[in-house]
Amino acid sequence: MNISVADARAAASVLPPQPLVAFFTLTTWKQLVLTGVLLYVGLCRALRFRREHALRKRLGYLNRASLARMTVGEAQQVIDFLSTWEIPLLHFQALQFGLFKTYGVESISRLLLATGNLTDPVKSLKRFEDTGALIGEFLINPPTSERAVRGIARMNFLHSRYIKEGTISNADLLYTLSVFVTEPARFAELYEWRPFNEMEYCASGVFWKAVGEAMGIEYKGYLTHAERGWRDGIEFFDDISAWAKSYEVGAMKPSVVSAKPARTLIPMMTYWVPWFAKPFVTDAIISLLGGRVREAFMLPEPDVTAAAVMYSILAVRRFVLRYLSLPRFFQLKRQYDPDPKTGRMTQRIPYGNYPFYITPTVFNRWGPAAWAVWLYGGKVPGDNPGEFMPEGYLFSDLGPSNRIGLGVDEMEIDVKKIKAGFGQGGCPF
Repeated sequence: MNISVADARAAASVLPPQPLVAFFTLTTWKQLVLTGVLLYVGLCRALRFRREHALRKRLGYLNRASLARMTVGEAQQVIDFLSTWEIPLLHFQALQFGLFKTYGVESISRLLLATGNLTDPVKSLKRFEDTGALIGEFLINPPTSERAVRGIARMNFLHSRYIKEGTISNADLLYTLSVFVTEPARFAELYEWRPFNEMEYCASGVFWKAVGEAMGIEYKGYLTHAERGWRDGIEFFDDISAWAKSYEVGAMKPSVVSAKPARTLIPMMTYWVPWFAKPFVTDAIISLLGGRVREAFMLPEPDVTAAAVMYSILAVRRFVLRYLSLPRFFQLKRQYDPDPKTGRMTQRIPYGNYPFYITPTVFNRWGPAAWAVWLYGGKVPGDNPGEFMPEGYLFSDLGPSNRIGLGVDEMEIDVKKIKAGFGQGGCPF
């Protein structure tokens, strides 16, 4: 058969290039897999820090000197970035553990026992959820927004009665504020795929300092540099961290009072753990508390194996996220925008173990996850509507059942004050 020169050239043009043919001829499947793995790891490495660097560049905080001008609005953007994009799971867990840690102070636990809001099997569910919802309102919404301002105002109203009675001291409030400042950064350094950078440390100090002022917390007489002021959020972070550590030495002692809320809260944290694994997971959780907090709660020394497994899991998780995982593709949001007709706010994800303020949809009530929850014996959206309020909440609904609907006038007065300070979103230094 005769083939023309033109036909030969046409046939050659559709064949793979000779170097490519040689590559696949000489390359084994192991080499291909190794090349693919290296390319994937390189892609993860290239993309993992991309958002962090982009945010620092956009805000212009590339060195310590520039951090002195950080505003509350910018600090909130950084914290929102951390809690919904970068480290959403452990950021939330750090705040949970931080709040848990405050119960090691006997005066705080005594108030919780007196109100029954943590130890009562019914009241404690709503109290836990409402605490998360309130903090979430001013954590993920800009300080200039109505939601952030009203979230703080509602929190102030719920505290006001106990402040007037003297059952909540300024030291109690300041210590609670300190764990929100420091625990996310501590968790990130110990367990997350990366620690906080300078901008994020600064943002924690700037944001929570402004929240503390909106709550009326007094810094003078407690923090070392309160008289002269702080040059930036990092200096405030370091100051309140040092004060909290010294405060714990005197305030956290073994106490039967503190032991009661601790023994109530741990079962909430292990709610979804199968019964046969609960003792093991309980020991793992106790191992994360630290010696002083554990002793204040009068909890036993955790099992060595459980502690080793917990720390090993966290170490493996950190390695996988840093080197083998692409960054999140979607922002993790817990709350929806208010309903335009009713003004009520609903949640995508509950803060606790029960479907408070979650509108039942076909998917979240009848989907695979809902069936798993139902088979386990849990509650799904739409169950017990009188208790879990699937229609959503107004700010006046948040708080103990006997405070629902109260404090509306007091909140309005406080809203005006907060808008004049925190609500401006400016630089607190």
